Amino acid sequence: MGPFTWMIAATALAATRPCPTEGLGWMSPGLAAVSASDTARYAGDRPLARDCLKLALSLGEPVAEGMARLRLLTMSGNIGPIQHGAKITDALNQGLGPWGWIAWADYYLFAPPYAGADKELARVAAEQAALWLPGPAAARLYLATGERRHLDLLRVSAQRDGLGDALIAADGVLPSQPSTWFLGLGLAGAPGVGFGGGLVFTHPDLLLRGGSAQLTLTATTRGAYATSARLRSPGPVFATLGAAAGRGVVDVYTGDTPARITQDLVALSVGGGARRDGLSAQLTWVTRWDDWGEGWLAGHGPSLTLGFDRSQGFGETREGVVVGLSSDAAVFGYPHWGLTADLRAYRPGLGGVTAARLWASGELMKGAPLLRLPTVGGAELHRGAWAGRYRAPFISTLDLEQRWALIGPLEGVVFGNLAYVVNDGLHPAGGLGLRLILPPERLNVVRLDVAVSDSAWAITTGWGEAF
Repeated sequence: MGPFTWMIAATALAATRPCPTEGLGWMSPGLAAVSASDTARYAGDRPLARDCLKLALSLGEPVAEGMARLRLLTMSGNIGPIQHGAKITDALNQGLGPWGWIAWADYYLFAPPYAGADKELARVAAEQAALWLPGPAAARLYLATGERRHLDLLRVSAQRDGLGDALIAADGVLPSQPSTWFLGLGLAGAPGVGFGGGLVFTHPDLLLRGGSAQLTLTATTRGAYATSARLRSPGPVFATLGAAAGRGVVDVYTGDTPARITQDLVALSVGGGARRDGLSAQLTWVTRWDDWGEGWLAGHGPSLTLGFDRSQGFGETREGVVVGLSSDAAVFGYPHWGLTADLRAYRPGLGGVTAARLWASGELMKGAPLLRLPTVGGAELHRGAWAGRYRAPFISTLDLEQRWALIGPLEGVVFGNLAYVVNDGLHPAGGLGLRLILPPERLNVVRLDVAVSDSAWAITTGWGEAF
């Protein structure tokens, strides 16, 4: 039986398994189903977790319904708010007693920030329930305050729900919220590449087993267009398959004067990798053809990516560290060997989140095509300069960005940047921006920035945070 056949069969089997609520007689049937869903979810069995939540919805208990719908938001794509949004608070408003307070604590802990997440309110709600439900209350108090004394109380509690069991099993560290599919249509672009529209479909948890798929279609006012598709199998050891094709219109600068070049690209990739506890490694073979106006040229070779991700949250709630190292080469065709390092850090500060990024990229082969050299300028690296403004064998950038929640799903940012271009020195930039953050938050972010640099000023748009 092949790996994909096994995955489908295992998913079908999971759908037929009963929700394991035995031994939870101190809860109502609906609450026992929610608790069992937490146990399954944090054990990595998301299909069973989903089935338990559907069971909780079917039992007609308002508190259990609100808790179940809150958890289903992270499994329902960007239609989740339509399916569950208003119904969550409607159900919780009908709940009374200690479990009602526990449910509100969950809401203030796990709801999207603009919908009412507030750790202080979660603490207050959990304290209201502590006398009657010391185990479930201690779990929420630990998540709201980070104080280990609540985790110690949870360990000795005779009655723990699935969330409490997960905290004990992981010594207080919960896995990040599971990602969900997203279909979006929006604007993206920057001076130098044109402005236009893009269609993005992303599913980072295929069959609730951890596989992923992504499809993008974009077009700009410069006559550029592109499409790409990528698949990754589930599991800690995975296979990848990708394809991309398109036409770009690129500015190449000699001094302050740009020359416009049309770039056609076709690429296919196949490879595999492994990931565990935030660490990842991926080796891919890329078969690529480029045409920069002088006929098609081949640039086939391997690509290696190493990653370390210890971050959680999104937008102005993000914190942690992300490190990426990558290398790609062309061993058949034109000469090319590039190395890139990308370090990102996020921590609470100044009433929001302070984000920092150090990026560096170099080309090691003499005679590499000009358009394979590192470049900055545009919507992400060195905002304020036009796209393609700087291109050289080695470039590095340092970004600092402060993010604040403004009103509802609107986020504001202030940022500064310093780019170093070999043989051309240092170039500063800075500006202001707005973000519209909607569920599922990590993917559905529309970005608008206004920035100025020592070479130009620019308005840029895009998907997601700049970093």
